[in-house]
Amino acid sequence: MAETVNAIVTASLRLLKVIQAGETIGASEAEDGRIALNDLIEEWNNQPLMQPAKTQLSQVLTSSATYTFGTGGSNSTRPVSISKAFIRSPTGGVDYPVEIISNEEYALIPLKSTSSTIPDKLYYRAGYPLGTVTLYPTPTAGYTLYLECQAALSTYADVSDSVDLAPGYLKALKYNLAIAISPEYKDPSQVVIMEAQKSIEWIKRLNAKDKPVMFNPARAAVGYGGIGYRMGTP
Repeated sequence: MAETVNAIVTASLRLLKVIQAGETIGASEAEDGRIALNDLIEEWNNQPLMQPAKTQLSQVLTSSATYTFGTGGSNSTRPVSISKAFIRSPTGGVDYPVEIISNEEYALIPLKSTSSTIPDKLYYRAGYPLGTVTLYPTPTAGYTLYLECQAALSTYADVSDSVDLAPGYLKALKYNLAIAISPEYKDPSQVVIMEAQKSIEWIKRLNAKDKPVMFNPARAAVGYGGIGYRMGTP
């Protein structure tokens, strides 16, 4: 169930016992909480396992090699990263795989203005606020590009904005926001700290199912168990 930013900030202050059940908060407290909530979300966006499982984006192609992703771009959603891509024909629904290449590989292409009905390579520059997808060869109009990607969690512009996320995220936001704003109010209880850690652990476990396993020899050498992280970090 979705909740407003104001409701999440109110719940966080209630967890700190700054306010009691049924009390409301002032506009300044709500706005300060919104800013802290956005800071927390931006921190999570730098942690792959805190981002929801992969999503699929689609972009109708024109006779252009370059497409921007993010607010104000060709597509309103900015991927954090792209794992797979394919192009679908406008008739028959045939899909053609597209190879994702690095900056170095794209730089080695000698004639980037070459055009083709169906491009077979994609280079993604994850800039901010707009990420840029460049296709090679330059496509003709009519086909649709599909991206399997990791999309960032959204931040919020107003305390009345609705927060509608996958199960488990609202609890994680409330408990971890309480810890984030605690220096301005009072220390969180051990119960709040434990619940904040547990909520992050469950989200990472769930999201890890949709991501490739990366072997880290440094963690293996010290017997890393995957749980003993500092709250809010991988």
